[in-house]
Amino acid sequence: MPSSTTTTTKTLQTLTLRGAKIALAASEARATAMNLDMNIAIVDASTHLLAFSRMENAKITSIGIAMDKAFTAAGHRVGTHTYKDAVFLSFLGLFEGFLYMCLFVASLGPGGPAYGLGNTNGGRFTTFGGGLPILNEKGEVVGGIGASTGTPAQDQEVVAAGKEAIERVLREESGGGKLKAKL
Repeated sequence: MPSSTTTTTKTLQTLTLRGAKIALAASEARATAMNLDMNIAIVDASTHLLAFSRMENAKITSIGIAMDKAFTAAGHRVGTHTYKDAVFLSFLGLFEGFLYMCLFVASLGPGGPAYGLGNTNGGRFTTFGGGLPILNEKGEVVGGIGASTGTPAQDQEVVAAGKEAIERVLREESGGGKLKAKL
């Protein structure tokens, strides 16, 4: 929605290092409870890295993925899991014996209307679960959180814990207002 203001600048609320550490601690605790070692990244509203944790046995190859999930979630203002249906083909109605083969074929070729989106932003745009935006009490993005090493569903559960923890603190700091997400 275009702004009707006539000013040439605006103030942008963004996550601080203190806030990033709150989200990081909650995500690490959730990963530990799940018996998983994760890479967890927190970025500010401008998508710059604020905090990062590589737990003891987290996959080295997942470091960049965690950072890219946080980048995508903050920069595009939605969770990375929301792109699944827009990027990959849906094979509803096929009998179960061919499901795995069809999913493999779907991952290789063009699919939904957003196929290729992952090649934007220098290849950093992430289109699978494990990245969530962090919202202030007004529903504005103040940062993003990403995790990688588990399955997309496991990564998503870990970042949800961090998001919930910092958003709870943000609500308390603002006087307890209800958080409203923009969808």
